[in-house]
Amino acid sequence: MSPSSLTAPTRETSVAELAGGLRTEVSRLAYHLRRPAASSGVTPTRLAALSALARHPDGCRAGDLATEMGVSPASMSRLIDIMTGAAWAERRRDDVDARATILTITPGGAELLEGLRRESTSWLSVHLDGLGERERAVLAEAVPILRALADAGLEVRVPAPVA
Repeated sequence: MSPSSLTAPTRETSVAELAGGLRTEVSRLAYHLRRPAASSGVTPTRLAALSALARHPDGCRAGDLATEMGVSPASMSRLIDIMTGAAWAERRRDDVDARATILTITPGGAELLEGLRRESTSWLSVHLDGLGERERAVLAEAVPILRALADAGLEVRVPAPVA
C-alpha cells in the first residue's frame, strides 16, 4: 500500500464515491481475513453466526440471532443444525420460557473461532507492520468509525406503527 493511496478525500469526492470505494476495499480486505476460515471449511455465514453467538456469553434465542444476522428463521434453523452438528454450539432450555431454546457457543466453537481470529490477525499484523507510522495512525483513527458503521448495521429498525 502506498502513502498516496491513503490521502484524504477532496471536496469533490462525493459521499457516494467514498461509500463505493470503502465498500470495495473493506470487502477485499474481509475476503483475505476470511481465508483461514474458508481453508478450514467454515463458510462466511457460519463464521458470522459463530462470531455473533460468541458475543452472547449467556446465550441467545434463535430468533434473536436470526434478527441480528439478518437471515430468515428457516435459514437460521439450518445454520443452528450445522453448528450443533459440528459441536460449535449447543441448545438448552430457556430458564424463563420452557418453550424456548437458548443457543450457546461450546468450548470447541470458541476455540475454533479464536484460532481463526488469531490466524487472520497474524496475517493482518504482518501487512500493517509494512506500513509507515502515519498510515498506521490513520488506520487507528478509523477503527472507531468503522465500528460505529458496523454497529449501525446491527440496529434493528422497526417500522413506526401506522396510525
